[in-house]
Amino acid sequence: MKIKSVAVSLGLGILGSLSPLILSPIETNRKTLAQETTPLCPLPRNIALTFLGAKCREVTLQMPQTFFRYYSNDGNKTGRYLTTDQYQTTAETISNLALKQEWGNEAYKMLSITLPAGTTVYQGIVAPQIPASCYPGRGQQTFIKDSRDPSLPWVEGPTLTKDFTSCP
Repeated sequence: MKIKSVAVSLGLGILGSLSPLILSPIETNRKTLAQETTPLCPLPRNIALTFLGAKCREVTLQMPQTFFRYYSNDGNKTGRYLTTDQYQTTAETISNLALKQEWGNEAYKMLSITLPAGTTVYQGIVAPQIPASCYPGRGQQTFIKDSRDPSLPWVEGPTLTKDFTSCP
């Protein structure tokens, strides 16, 4: 009986760890997301679903903090999705931030921005995109509501090494 109990616990533990990999695609704002869940994030559903498990937390910065933005198109240069993670190559950026290449972001340019104390941000982990083998996510993600505020101090960063190869 003890062995069955261990096997059931082990089996449930393995299934629990695989559950993030068992994903159902849904269509939101013309983007297919790799999860379907009830948002546990105080943002609109289409934004909440970009966080793993649709979980994010609202944070008011207690001191200035630096974030990074990866992009390739100047039209999307100062977007609302940021990260505290600094990457060296496009492959790790695209993978960790789950940037599906059909969306057009090759992520070879980087900006940094230091947000002042008192700024409200939403933080969590990047959700995977389909196929999760190409776009697993799991990097840190920060969302800000107004990235186009002219008083925000965006600073050009280095150009990343382009090493992402196409993915099925």
